[in-house]
Amino acid sequence: DLNEKSVIAVDTETTSLNPQEASLVGISISYAANIAYYIPLGHKNVKGLKKELVLNKLKTILEDPSIKKVGQNIKYDVKIFNRVGINLTCVDDTMLMSYALHGGLHRHNMNALAEIYLKHEPIKIQSLLGSGKTARTFDKVPVNIAVNYAAEDADVTLRLWYIFKSKLIKNKMNHVYERLERPMIKLLADMELTGISVDKILLTGMSN
Repeated sequence: DLNEKSVIAVDTETTSLNPQEASLVGISISYAANIAYYIPLGHKNVKGLKKELVLNKLKTILEDPSIKKVGQNIKYDVKIFNRVGINLTCVDDTMLMSYALHGGLHRHNMNALAEIYLKHEPIKIQSLLGSGKTARTFDKVPVNIAVNYAAEDADVTLRLWYIFKSKLIKNKMNHVYERLERPMIKLLADMELTGISVDKILLTGMSN
C-alpha cells in the first residue's frame, strides 16, 4: 500500500528526547485521514517483528524520493532513522509549515496545532509515561496502550499537512517554506549528527 502512495506521515517512538541517546521503540505510519498503523519494535516483554526485517522493508519506501514523508518536527526522526541506517528523503515538516504561516501567533507543537486546526485533543504523552521519579520510558509502555497514542501522532500529522499545504499556497508562503525553512531540516540534522568546528578564540572575542 505504501509503495502506491505519494504522501505518507511517519513518526518514531523512542526512549529519549535526545536523538543521540534514544533507542527506536516503534514506527507509526499514516497514508490517509483516520487510517494509521503502529509497528512495535522495542517494547519490553513483547515478542514483535524482528527489527532488522521491518527496517529493511521500510528502508526502500523511506528513502524513495517519489514518496513525500511528512513529520511533526521531522528533524528528530531524520536523526533517529540515520542511526539505524535509513536516509529519510523528500521530507515535509508540519511544525515548520505552521511556523512559516503564523510565526509567533501561537505555539507550533502537535497538541496545540491539533486543537486549533482539527478541534481535536490528542492523547497526552504524560498519560503513558507518567512524571517525576515514577516516569517510565516508552519501551515499557504496553503495546495495546502505545498503539493509540503512536498511531494518532501519524494520523494527526498527515491531516495537518493537507491543511497547511493549501494554506501555504493560498497565502503565497510556499516559496518561503520550500526555499528557506525546509532545506534547513537536513542541513541542521547533518550538523547535529556530525558536529561542527568552533574557533574558541574568535567565539570568546565575540562573546566579550
